[in-house]
Amino acid sequence: MVIQPKLKWYTEISARKNTPPRCPYAYVYRCPRYYQSVSLLGEGGMTTKIEAEEDKRLLEQWKGSDLWPVVAEQKTSISGWEGRQGSFDKFCPEVSFERFGWFASFLARYADEIDSDAADRRLAKEGAPPGDWRWSWWFVTEMHYTDCPLYSALILGVNDKKRSVPIGFTGKS
Repeated sequence: MVIQPKLKWYTEISARKNTPPRCPYAYVYRCPRYYQSVSLLGEGGMTTKIEAEEDKRLLEQWKGSDLWPVVAEQKTSISGWEGRQGSFDKFCPEVSFERFGWFASFLARYADEIDSDAADRRLAKEGAPPGDWRWSWWFVTEMHYTDCPLYSALILGVNDKKRSVPIGFTGKS
């Protein structure tokens, strides 16, 4: 069975886990992965860009935290070629849903029309419903926010790498 990671699927998982229906950290100010996902979509021309000054401030904030990716394999990324982004990796599932309609951490488009046409024929033969993600995507890795590698760390708080204290903590009572 192919999982269709739509809102009903997502909120049913939340209900089973007794968690909020949507991620409580899904804001550019609360999660580096959410920020990276939104920023990259803007840079790629797929959504409105974050204003340059705010993007710079957020980038500095998150780069200074202990949750910022250390190696390239941990970074949120978009790959493809000019005008045709082919895959979206380590994306916040909340951002993926807002942009593409699927709660997923990885999405990959068909490489070309030949692959897309072959998939269309196969899906028609299988009787796949019109809303199935496979009509538009070669591969989708579904993710609920509680399975995000940053979720548990965010519950504990974000620390400034230099000072090892929570970001925003002033030490004043």
